[in-house]
Amino acid sequence: MNRGEEYRALLAELEQTPPALDGTGGRALERERARRRKNRLWSLPAGSFAACFVLFVLLVNLWPPFARACSDIPVLGRLAEAVRLSPSLSAAVENEYVQPIGQSQTVNGITATVEYVIVDLKQVNIFYTLSGEGYETLSGEMPELAGDLPCSISTSDFGQPPGTLLDFTLDFFDNDVPEQITFTFGVTTWDRRSGQTEPDRAYEDEMLSPREEPEAEVLAEFTFTVDFDPTFTQQGETVAIDRQFQMDGQTLTLTEVEIYPTHVRVNFEDVPENTAWMKGLDFYLENEDGERLEPVSNGISGTGSPDSPMIASYRLESPYFSDSQHLTLYLTGAVWLDKDMEWVRVDLAHRTAERLPEGVTFTGADHRAGGWILTFEAERRKENAAYQLFSMTFRDAEGKEYEMRSSGSAVGDGETFEVMLPLPDYHAGEVWLNPSFSRVTAQTPPMVIPVK
Repeated sequence: MNRGEEYRALLAELEQTPPALDGTGGRALERERARRRKNRLWSLPAGSFAACFVLFVLLVNLWPPFARACSDIPVLGRLAEAVRLSPSLSAAVENEYVQPIGQSQTVNGITATVEYVIVDLKQVNIFYTLSGEGYETLSGEMPELAGDLPCSISTSDFGQPPGTLLDFTLDFFDNDVPEQITFTFGVTTWDRRSGQTEPDRAYEDEMLSPREEPEAEVLAEFTFTVDFDPTFTQQGETVAIDRQFQMDGQTLTLTEVEIYPTHVRVNFEDVPENTAWMKGLDFYLENEDGERLEPVSNGISGTGSPDSPMIASYRLESPYFSDSQHLTLYLTGAVWLDKDMEWVRVDLAHRTAERLPEGVTFTGADHRAGGWILTFEAERRKENAAYQLFSMTFRDAEGKEYEMRSSGSAVGDGETFEVMLPLPDYHAGEVWLNPSFSRVTAQTPPMVIPVK
């Protein structure tokens, strides 16, 4: 069944109104007419198809009982999953900002279908499904992109049942999304019935020398070429700010705010004279009605630069489809890494550290055959149960760098959590660690910067 036939079938399903939903469509559309006060900048083609699609999205977003009632219809269930991925993507779908693709390939009895894309000037969200008989789970491996495309890639959780709506997200840096992308990915499976044949080992030994996991067998490989409608890829605006300010003794410049349908980017610059790099930011956007737009919680939250430890660009949920005429940025706090704390020495033999991040205590060092296991205790921050204390790179006294293979944390009911750092194949009596931060400060009252 092709994409047009699927949606004609969808329309037929919608004509059969469940008793519990009688009158729901009319109420949803009436509410939508009242909500939409601005003119459409664009529209999707194929009249009746688009009307059916819009009606479905309105019902899913405005009336949860409808989504539950339709969950047994595969097409509706997958789309309902898509609109709940994030506030920004939900708003995009609600506002008809979805490009149906419907490309399918079958290899070795497995069918991959690129269902939809949500794309703008800087980000691509590709939604696809995998199906095949006899598999408990099917996973798409991280895709490889044709050509030199500078972007970060994130993907869905592995080990999902066949038919689950999966996704790839491509987040582009300074360059724009191209008109076309070709990507290749393999498909694997995981059988939960398979067990470990090796004897159990202590958790510390497992961290120092993890078992070699066999590579998952690639059951099929797919290559898709997706062309993006320029109507979507040209959407977005950049608001120049160039506002310099002081925060905790550091000089920063809010250079610009980029507003796209899928997300917002808030970009900063610092000056060489600063004594600390900004490693994190507490902030939000607010419109004239007092509605807050929070930082992205599911996906890429910020990006840095290879030239500096500073995190210079932060992501927020998008107000692109709202009627907001004014936006104000509120900075409520920051995470800093002091420049004289880029590396800190830890005396393993005597279990002491000369300097540690604020709220972090060195609680133990265990020398084992496979190396050292270090333990730290850290204060919890707000709703965060745990956060990163050090990078995965460490040095010896001569400056030679090593890499940790893993790390672990344990969170209880108290106000602290424990972190375990393995130093594999390392037996010296001292080590230099690379802190992720040195201190956290609150900005009271918040720094207020008008955006538009």
